Amino acid sequence: MLRMKIKNKQSRMVKKWLKNAQNLFANTVYVMYDNYLCNTVNDNQGIKNMFRLNVIVSCILKNNPSPDFTAAFENTVFDDVNFSFRDTLPEDDELNFKNICIIIADDEKVKEISGSEFSFIISVGDSLPKNRLDISAVISPSLQPDLFIFQLKASACGIISSYLYMINRSMLDTTINSFPNLIWYKAIDGSHFNVNDGFCYTVSKDKSDIEDKKHAYIWNVSEDEAYACQESEEITLKEDKTCSFEELVNHPDGLKTMVTYKTPLRTKAGTIIGTAGIALDVTKQREYEAKLHEMAFKDPLTGLSNRRKLYEDASEKYPAGKTICYVDIDYFKSMNDRYGHETGDKILGMVSDGLKREFSEDITARMGGDEFVVVSDPELPDEEITRRISEIEKSCSLSKDEEDIKVRLSVGIYRGDLPIKEAIRKSDELMYVCKRRHHENAQ
Repeated sequence: MLRMKIKNKQSRMVKKWLKNAQNLFANTVYVMYDNYLCNTVNDNQGIKNMFRLNVIVSCILKNNPSPDFTAAFENTVFDDVNFSFRDTLPEDDELNFKNICIIIADDEKVKEISGSEFSFIISVGDSLPKNRLDISAVISPSLQPDLFIFQLKASACGIISSYLYMINRSMLDTTINSFPNLIWYKAIDGSHFNVNDGFCYTVSKDKSDIEDKKHAYIWNVSEDEAYACQESEEITLKEDKTCSFEELVNHPDGLKTMVTYKTPLRTKAGTIIGTAGIALDVTKQREYEAKLHEMAFKDPLTGLSNRRKLYEDASEKYPAGKTICYVDIDYFKSMNDRYGHETGDKILGMVSDGLKREFSEDITARMGGDEFVVVSDPELPDEEITRRISEIEKSCSLSKDEEDIKVRLSVGIYRGDLPIKEAIRKSDELMYVCKRRHHENAQ
């Protein structure tokens, strides 16, 4: 009886793992298993199985202690088990993982038959046949009929529960180990009691070394570093639902970004006993997103913000007053034509580097060609802007074919609270005033 109860509990636990795994997988892109796992567990009425199990009960007894032995199989805790009865042994081809047989035979007949992967023997006798490890249970024929039925029912339930535990555990392990992602199950104290192969690979530890261990030991981090994981577990338990997090983990291939899904793990009675989790490696996805973001908002040559990013950042950071500096490189087209595009690109790079350096706290962007914009605090003095521009010009000297090339910048400065596009247009107009003055002085 004790063995039967333990196995029953294990079977329920595995089904609980499957139920939580189903909830987790539903949140991932791996929907290929969703139909397979869907609607497999229902704890409202007894024990539900992943499939409908057929049990052939073969009663081969010379003297049946209870004429109505079928009563032992009525009102069991198994909702998805069909029972059929016969007085002969089934053929081998009748048995498979969905069709098993429980053979009830007296101890003399037991000597002539043997159990198998899908057939289980209950011996009716007063002793266990010698050297018969395939005997699942022994029931004394001298018991009163009602007690005989009780023992038979207990033995049958133990057999079925153990079989379902084995099958369901096999399906669970096969399913979770087919995923390259990390899947784990934790007790309420944070210790792990089941993980998949992907988890073992990531942490470079065997399952035996992970069992009953907590985050800090498994991931080789300090208790302080492990707190982030503990905090997400606490949030999951508090929210009492599947929660998603983004976490960084140390992987054999380097630091990885993982999106984790965690959900409370419950007993049949609804008591929370821990959490189940799955982690998806989104490192490459995040890298692609960063590249796409850079392509969408950064100038590829200079690394400065582009026009679109400038409008977005300036409107957010300076919704009212602001200083706009519209910067243009004097005679850039002539230098580009004379010294070549490679030299022209170097000049653009040096000016960009100078703007980023001198206006490090401000918004800097390339509008296109040789034109740049700086959006700064409305209180920035003209003298300070002039000084910074002068420093940029000094840092942009270079030589080409033993000829020194000096860079001169024209700047238009606008202060006010116009919308960003209008403010930039105003500063552009003022920049051309400065440029004409430079050209007139040069003549």
